[in-house]
Amino acid sequence: MRQFELGPYTGLNVKKFNIAVEEDEFNGAMAYVRESLTETRIEKENDPVEPGDYVVVNIEGEENGIPIPSVKQKSFKFRVGDENVLGDFSSNLLGRKRGQTVTFDVVLKPVLLEFADLWGHRVTFTVEIVNVFALKEPELTDEVIRRIEPGVSTLQEFKEVLAAEITQEKKTRAQGANIDRVFQAIAGRCKYEFDPEVLNQAAENLYRQFAEELKTIHGVELINYLMYRKLSSDELLAECKQESARKILGEAIMDAVIQAEGFRIPAERLEKEQEKLAKNRQGDQEFDSVAALKKAETQLLRRKAMEFLLEQNLARE
Repeated sequence: MRQFELGPYTGLNVKKFNIAVEEDEFNGAMAYVRESLTETRIEKENDPVEPGDYVVVNIEGEENGIPIPSVKQKSFKFRVGDENVLGDFSSNLLGRKRGQTVTFDVVLKPVLLEFADLWGHRVTFTVEIVNVFALKEPELTDEVIRRIEPGVSTLQEFKEVLAAEITQEKKTRAQGANIDRVFQAIAGRCKYEFDPEVLNQAAENLYRQFAEELKTIHGVELINYLMYRKLSSDELLAECKQESARKILGEAIMDAVIQAEGFRIPAERLEKEQEKLAKNRQGDQEFDSVAALKKAETQLLRRKAMEFLLEQNLARE
């Protein structure tokens, strides 16, 4: 850091990460369970077409009595009301039944690229309704739940298990989320300026480390990862720079708090760390015990500072 001045770092009353299960979270999880089940297809032989129904149609079109080959389609299926289908198709089929044929005129708007050469033209469509059906979302019953989750007996019990799993997942995220919230609050009260050279080097190191871990741990090449996320290498480097800045600033805050509070690691604890390091590095001739112990001490002090900052700044429940 070119410059760092620690601001107020206690009593900031930062709101804790909420681990309670929100209604939208629970509903989303239940919806995911339903989506994993097979929908029931309901044939509509004599019932009229309604929004949300699926129709299979044969389409023909003409302009001034002349057929337009590009719009002719057989057994075209779509969901009535879908945004990616011309609204006139949905509106003219509503209330109709299987086996009926509907004729209507449409001035094509500049929406569908496949009809770009007909934008602004008045086209007469003839649509034969071949089939109409609805897809019913599966109902979650005790029987269905026992089939997909053998260890659970009822739907209510499944809901309780699901809520507990969501809570546990949020508890796992809570520590990291609370740390981020506290450090953001403190950082907003500090004065600092990054050293561009140091920051850029840290970002490049993180970029290379990420690429190496992708390949060695996950067996994924960086180029494939970038294609999957639709990112350029520069955009990924920018993300690495943001993460490096967050890390550098966080360490600066903790080191300043350590100094301000006079934190120390007891000699007995350092002796244990030294014994552990010596045991793990037996036979390593190039091992620098002094540097390793210093690094371990720094990590212990920063952990102590982090715990102190969480205790001092998270709002009481």
